[in-house]
Amino acid sequence: MLTAVFVGATWYVASRATPRYEASTLVRVQERGPNAGDASTALVASQTLTQTYAQIADSGALKPGIRTLVAGCNSGTPARLKGVLPVVSAPATSRAAAARTGLRRTYRTACSSMGVTPRRPAAPMKVSQVHLSSSPVQDLDLLTIAARSRNRRNATVAANAAPWALRAFIRRAGSRSEKIVTVKQATTPSSPISRQLPLKITIALMLALIFTGALALLLELFRDRLPEPEELGQEVGVPVLATIPALRLHQAENLAAARHDPGSASTTSSRDDERVTEATGSRVGPEP
Repeated sequence: MLTAVFVGATWYVASRATPRYEASTLVRVQERGPNAGDASTALVASQTLTQTYAQIADSGALKPGIRTLVAGCNSGTPARLKGVLPVVSAPATSRAAAARTGLRRTYRTACSSMGVTPRRPAAPMKVSQVHLSSSPVQDLDLLTIAARSRNRRNATVAANAAPWALRAFIRRAGSRSEKIVTVKQATTPSSPISRQLPLKITIALMLALIFTGALALLLELFRDRLPEPEELGQEVGVPVLATIPALRLHQAENLAAARHDPGSASTTSSRDDERVTEATGSRVGPEP
């Protein structure tokens, strides 16, 4: 019973859990500095950086940058993201005009990839509260950044904003030799991620069996009931001569009826005595 209740409660809680959506983007980390060396050395350096950036993304260090990016795209003002987005060189009459032109281009590219505009804003706080996780692709310089949220759009926006937040984090750290290239942008998930009901129910069943088995052993260990008559005789070393049987229900009913009807009680008692005499009587004397 306890096992069935435990498994049923696990199934109910798991089935009633709020569905979550996950979107992921794939980026490449390239080492392009003067110390990159040949292709194999550069690949090893990029793989090392990929593992480092995966730990940075898992630590939540990119969430402030994501919140800033979403807020800047909501406002429609590229100047709010100055110092956050990289400035792409663009032809212009002066260096300042080139910087402004490059910032506007980068701003449009970043906001377009995130899917955030003043006409279609996103909540910066909700997007920054999305759970981020990352994992490097084995033997490659690729990094997968996944965002998980109850809202599918928040997950998509956060996943697409993560590479831009990572670029801003690298620039703030003072490193200019790494390059983050978005290989595949995140798309809006069409269905929630699997709740893994069979796995959870199997684990619940195993834990319930272990718990109930341990409980049964504890009850058997600490019980104060006497053993069976045969076991009692073996324990004390003397045979059991007699046992007191349990009171039957019809005898209690006869006693209750005797209090209300003395005549019937005497008749019943006499009949019971006769039956007892017939059942227990024996002849005295030698057998023929």
